[in-house]
Amino acid sequence: MSEKNYRSLSEGSVMKTLVTFALPFLLSGLMQMAYSAVDVYFIGKYASAASVSGVYQGVMINAVLTGLFLGITSGGTILLGQCVGAKNHREAAQATGNIITISFIAAVITGAVLLFGGRGIIGLMRVPEEAVEEALNYLFVCTLGIVFIMGYNVVSAVLRSLGDSKAPFFFILTASVINVVLDYVFVGVWGLMAKGAAAATVTAQGVSFLLSVLYIWRKGLPFKFSIRDIAPKKSVILSILKLGVPISLQSTLNNFSFMIAGAIINTMGVYVSAATSVVGTITGICMMVPMSMSSSISAITAQNIGAKKPERAVKTLKYGIVLCLLFAVPFVIAVTFWPEGIVRLLNRDANVVRESVRYLYPYSWDCLFVCFVFCFNGFFNGCGRTLFAMLQEGLSAFLVRIPASYLLKTLVAGATIFHVGIATPLASLASAIACIIYFRIGFTREKLEKFELVSL
Repeated sequence: MSEKNYRSLSEGSVMKTLVTFALPFLLSGLMQMAYSAVDVYFIGKYASAASVSGVYQGVMINAVLTGLFLGITSGGTILLGQCVGAKNHREAAQATGNIITISFIAAVITGAVLLFGGRGIIGLMRVPEEAVEEALNYLFVCTLGIVFIMGYNVVSAVLRSLGDSKAPFFFILTASVINVVLDYVFVGVWGLMAKGAAAATVTAQGVSFLLSVLYIWRKGLPFKFSIRDIAPKKSVILSILKLGVPISLQSTLNNFSFMIAGAIINTMGVYVSAATSVVGTITGICMMVPMSMSSSISAITAQNIGAKKPERAVKTLKYGIVLCLLFAVPFVIAVTFWPEGIVRLLNRDANVVRESVRYLYPYSWDCLFVCFVFCFNGFFNGCGRTLFAMLQEGLSAFLVRIPASYLLKTLVAGATIFHVGIATPLASLASAIACIIYFRIGFTREKLEKFELVSL
């Protein structure tokens, strides 16, 4: 299939390339966030605070495990992007095939862990007793559809590495509509609560996966690809692991630190626990902008590093930070003046609203700091410097977020979720400072010009 069927990310206006590539990426992310928002809305409307808490705890556990393995496959998509930028078609085909192989193995392992270790993980998180069964129900149904959940994300990541971010958006848009309908039926009409929310999500993700596979089969790839490329190749797998393991650990450490912080919060009662679900959904929508920008910057950077155009990658990073701040600043202002109105869009329980407002105030500031952290991490990953991104994420999580959460809860007299919430923006601020220092030292013009591709 001709390369003209896919867009080059190493040519044309840098700003235009970033915006047109990132916009479908952002819309896709918002659609995925809509899954959680719709789940929380229907659970909050038709079920109890325990169900709201259980669904959110299940989502967090699922995110940690799937993020662990999707991070590894992300190493493959970075490798693929660099190969595409350098026009190394044979190596691009091998990278694609081995991404598929690793993804299948990852789905099997993730499903097994969710199925047999779910209750133990929930115990470690100290989920409120009344929410335990609902969390287990959510995880069990997600286990049944783990192949669809991970498969869609992997196929979409491959398409974006090739320069196509529009198709994944239309897949997830279709799935989002299905999810809304099924949430109403499963949760609102049939009263299945957490099981219904999970079943709606898994079914919708299954549709997305099937649509993406059909699309890529009909359109083809910009290089010759055969079933032989799926056969594991040691050098390719090692290159994927070299890039992907730090990304995986970065995601896992970050999510795990939030699980530990969540365990601290869960000891404060079911209404506080439910508030983390509401606030997580609200801030997650805002954070979708830097998260999508991070992935866009990573894909664009990988192609430009492969094409020996590092100056375009640096411009992409700077434009990305500015665009993220244009969204984050108005969000923080809105939270400052209308927090209760925003919270009531998702939950009207007076106790949950009170705790959510307390948590939303400090947590909203995190949306500013992650604009820098996510964009820098996307740039570092696209350059193949995934180890630093992992180190700074892990250190900020375990040296700042977790200790601060514990200390603020235990040392402050009459501590509320407001005090514990301060720990999250503090950790992101530390990460942002580390990223800026590393960029200024390690990415001078001279050093960028000597960058080498990851070898197979």
